[in-house]
Amino acid sequence: MIYFIHLRNDIRQIVRDPVMLALMLAPLLVFAVFKLLLVFLLPVISGKTGIDYSPWYPYILSFIMLLIPGMLGIVTGFLMIDERDGNIAELMSVTPMGRSGYLLNRLLFSGSLCIAWCMVGYFSLDLVPLPFFSLIFLSLLLALESAIIGLLLFNGADDKVKGLTYAKGLNILNLFAFSDLLAFQWLIVLSWLFPSYWITAVIKNPFSPVVAFSALSVHVIWLSLLIARFTRRRS
Repeated sequence: MIYFIHLRNDIRQIVRDPVMLALMLAPLLVFAVFKLLLVFLLPVISGKTGIDYSPWYPYILSFIMLLIPGMLGIVTGFLMIDERDGNIAELMSVTPMGRSGYLLNRLLFSGSLCIAWCMVGYFSLDLVPLPFFSLIFLSLLLALESAIIGLLLFNGADDKVKGLTYAKGLNILNLFAFSDLLAFQWLIVLSWLFPSYWITAVIKNPFSPVVAFSALSVHVIWLSLLIARFTRRRS
């Protein structure tokens, strides 16, 4: 019940901020644009060039999916920055919810939206067939990634102005999702350390338990380190 009360307040706060509202709804526009490109433009190009683009579909899906936690993570980071500037986070930390409850509420907000958008994007684009369990696992990874991006933004930016600049830099991390397209083994090994790489890996290898375990481990390690930093900073 408390979560839904905070969710209602969060939505009201987002609606009052045009930037955050645009970021929260932007995935729908992304899905629509890519659907039009895939349905109308890509077949024309494929017909004229004779190139089969289907091997690229996992990378296209990965790119689109990674945009979701990127946008929602920024919204979460901005909400937390606003609450830090207004001392709201400090006030909530002394309530029965506590600091841990406050952080959990923030991460659940972005995570639940991320899962919803992931499902909408996957079924509307219909690019790569995935087993239902793998789709659920992928959506959970993306939810963790939205929390990671939100905490990176909150920990790294002093205000929303700097946050916008910092958010652009965070997009560089998504490039690791496509490192295996290059013939540089050292780059692929380096990419193993970054969550975005494993989104593509799960899409390409939905039945591999090794890939699933590695993907979950990397996401959990990143999130744990950022939560630990958040806890120290708020202490």
